[in-house]
Amino acid sequence: MSSHIPLPKEKHNKSKLFVTRSHLLSKKHEHSKLIQTHPFNHQITIISQSTTVRETLAKYIGPYYNVTLKLSDFIDPAFISNYIKRNTLIALSSNRYIDADDVFAIDGQKLILSVGKDTYETLGLVGKSAQFPVERGSRFVVEIDLLDCMDPAKKYYQRVHNRLNAVLNEPVEFLVGYFDKNTGTPVTFDIPGATIVTPQVDTRSVPNMLVPNVPECLISTNEQTDTWTEHAHELFEWIGLATSCSQAVAGTSDEQTSAYTVPEPTSKDMHIVTVRGLLSATAIHSVINELVAAHTEFYVCVWGFDDAPVSWNSSEHNFYVSGENMYAQAYVPHKNCCLSFQACGPWDAFS
Repeated sequence: MSSHIPLPKEKHNKSKLFVTRSHLLSKKHEHSKLIQTHPFNHQITIISQSTTVRETLAKYIGPYYNVTLKLSDFIDPAFISNYIKRNTLIALSSNRYIDADDVFAIDGQKLILSVGKDTYETLGLVGKSAQFPVERGSRFVVEIDLLDCMDPAKKYYQRVHNRLNAVLNEPVEFLVGYFDKNTGTPVTFDIPGATIVTPQVDTRSVPNMLVPNVPECLISTNEQTDTWTEHAHELFEWIGLATSCSQAVAGTSDEQTSAYTVPEPTSKDMHIVTVRGLLSATAIHSVINELVAAHTEFYVCVWGFDDAPVSWNSSEHNFYVSGENMYAQAYVPHKNCCLSFQACGPWDAFS
C-alpha cells in the first residue's frame, strides 16, 4: 500500500513566468534557443500589422500525420535509417494523459517512455524516477537513444526490442511530424496506414486595435525593478488578450464593465493568424526569422501540449493543476530587441 507524501509547496505548487530580454544580433541567440528547444507545440498565434503572415506561415508549416504503430516499430533499423537519421521526426502518443497513462514520445533522436510503476517494473529497462508524481516512486521515465545504441548486433538493442515486444506490444495512436532538419518544412512520411492531417488556420483582422507601446525600460535593461516587472506582466497580459481577440484590446469593450485598460495604447490595424496542429519548432523559428527581417513589430504566442513528457531542453514535464508550457515573444526589430515570456506549470522541471 502506497502512502501520499506531499511535495514541498514552495517548489512544486506554483506556476512560474520567466522573462528574458535578448538582443536580436547577440551571439547568444537566447530568443532562438527558446523556440528551438521546445519540441512539442500545438498552436501558434502571430499578431502583426503585416497582411502576409498567413503566407509566411504556409511556407513552413504544413501537414502532419495520425498513425498507429507499435513502439518496437520506432527502433526498427529500417525506420531509423529512413526517418530518424535523415530528417527530424517528432511523435507524441495521442489521447493519453501524462498524469494517469503511459505516455510515449520521440523528440528527434530519442524515444521517451513516461510510464507508471507497474509498467516500469514489468518492462525491466533502466530509467529514473519521475520528479513529479503525486506519490513518489509511482512514475518513471525511460529514455532510449535511437542512434547510438540501436545496433541489432548489440545486446542492448536486443534487450530493448524484446522488452518492448513483451510488455508494450499494443499498437499506439501517435501524432507524427516529419520535418526537414534545416527549415522545419514538412517532409513526406510514407508509412503504411498513416493519415495526413492538415493544420487548422484562422485569420482575423482587427481595425483600431489598442496596442501598448513597449516601455523603454524593458528594451534597454534587464534590471528587474518593481516597475520593470509590472511593465513585463502588463505586456504578457496584453499578448494573451490579443491572441483571443478580447474586446478589451479590440477597442470595443464597455469602460464601465471592463476592469482592464491597455497601458499607453496606440490604435493600429492588426492581423491575427492562428495555426493549430503538430508544429515543428524549426518551422516556427524559420517563420519568425522571416518576420524579423521585415523590420516591423510583431507578437508571437506558442502553446505546448499539456501531456507532452518534456518541455524546454528535454526538461521533464507533467500535469498538476495544469500542464502549462507555453511561451510568448514581443519583437521590436528596429531596436533589435525581443522580450520572451516562458510560462511553466508547477510540475515542469524547467521551472
